[in-house]
Amino acid sequence: MTGRSAAPFLLVLFAVTAQSVRAQAPPPQHQHQHSTVDADSQPGAAEAAHHAFLEQERIAIERGEGFGMARVADRNGYPGPKHVLELKTELKLTPEQQSAIQGLFARMHEQALSHGKEVLQVEARLDQMFAEGRPEAELREQVEHIAALRARLRWAHLSAHLAARRLLTPGQLVAYRHLRRSSHTAAPAGDGSE
Repeated sequence: MTGRSAAPFLLVLFAVTAQSVRAQAPPPQHQHQHSTVDADSQPGAAEAAHHAFLEQERIAIERGEGFGMARVADRNGYPGPKHVLELKTELKLTPEQQSAIQGLFARMHEQALSHGKEVLQVEARLDQMFAEGRPEAELREQVEHIAALRARLRWAHLSAHLAARRLLTPGQLVAYRHLRRSSHTAAPAGDGSE
C-alpha cells in the first residue's frame, strides 16, 4: 500500500493508535475541563467504553493473546490452536495432533509476545513524539512503522490458524466449526481469536 491509496487507512490507523497510546499515558497537566458535560452522558460513556476497550487490547497484547486479530480465520473455518486444545477431547485429537498443536500454540504465543512488546514500545514512542511536537513527516513514518509491526503481530495469529487447519482431519474441522458456533452464543464478544 503506497501513496494516496494508503492515506485513508493510515489516517484511521493513526487516530486509533493515538487514542490507544493516550489511553495508556497519564493525563496531561494542562487538561481542558468540560464543565457542561455530564459524566453519565452518552458521549462520556462512549469515551469511557472506548478507553476501557483500548486498555483491554493493551493487556491482551502484553499477554500474547489474539484479542480478535484472527477472528476472520476462525469465522471461516480455520481453527485457532488455543481453541483446538480447549476442545481436544471433543475433537478426539490423537496424541500426535495434540503435540503438534501444542507446539504450534507455543510458537505463536512466543511470536505474539515478541511482536506485541514491539508494538507497545513504538506506540509509546508515538505518544512521546506528539508530546515533543515532532514534525508531521516523522509522525507519519512512526505510524507506518506501527502499522507494519501490527501486521506482523496479526500474521503471527493468522498463520497459526492456517497451520492448525492442516493438522486436523475434515471431520475434526466440521466438529470444530460446530463446537465454536455453539460456544459463540455463550462466549463474550472478545473471544475467538487464538
